[in-house]
Amino acid sequence: MNIRVGILWRVPVFCLLSSLACYWLTIFPGALIYVNRTVGENGTIEVSTDPVRSVLFQTVLILAVLLAGGLWAFRSMTRREIAASAALLILPMLAIVLAQLFLPAFPLKVSLFLSRFYCWTGNLASLLMQLSLPLPAATILAQFAPLLFIPFGRRAA
Repeated sequence: MNIRVGILWRVPVFCLLSSLACYWLTIFPGALIYVNRTVGENGTIEVSTDPVRSVLFQTVLILAVLLAGGLWAFRSMTRREIAASAALLILPMLAIVLAQLFLPAFPLKVSLFLSRFYCWTGNLASLLMQLSLPLPAATILAQFAPLLFIPFGRRAA
């Protein structure tokens, strides 16, 4: 029932790198998939987002991260180790998100910088808001997304 301390870095590093990958995939190929550009009668370019394609794209990104983490990155970890490792990421993420939500003077530059590292959970929060959850509830609930890797772990020996 011991937790190997040397592997507790895996979930935080994987989630942060996955968020960076999701961020860049959302900006470049994602914009080609779900952003519509049309030219109006007076020559102005109108930009809109297709909500169905956007939700599908976000769902694919979330599932890709879950499957890559569960079937590849955390395959050798026990469920308890994944939970402990995820807690190391959830606690600071939750503190930052609560500050962003409830402190009116939270710096916008900091929020924009951190958005790269919260893209994966941000996609989940967006999907939860599509299910009619309010912004604070969806955002807070999405911070617990690293716990979704637990079912992929090995049972304790």
